[in-house]
Amino acid sequence: MIETKTDMRQAILEQLPRGHDNAITGDLLAKRLGLKGTREMRQVIKEMRSNGHLIGLSVRQPRGYYLIETAEELEGCMAILKGYCVEAAIARRDLKLAGSKLLNPYQISLL
Repeated sequence: MIETKTDMRQAILEQLPRGHDNAITGDLLAKRLGLKGTREMRQVIKEMRSNGHLIGLSVRQPRGYYLIETAEELEGCMAILKGYCVEAAIARRDLKLAGSKLLNPYQISLL
């Protein structure tokens, strides 16, 4: 039974498979951990990465989480995360442009 974050970290390490080829979805991992959802688990995984755990994420088959074993797996996971950053930056830019009248209501349009 998971009662603390320490218990959750240990359970995640015990349940995560090694290597991309064995990745498991977040939903399946949460089910194995006895959780109703993935939110808390994702937060703990984020913290674990910050503390040096090599927990990979894959968006290609098999999708999901795994313990990184090779430099290739690490580079692949970093590329995915970089892509998320780029997508978020583009979405931010687009929202800023779309909301410019709200952000600067007194600015005169030159067009």
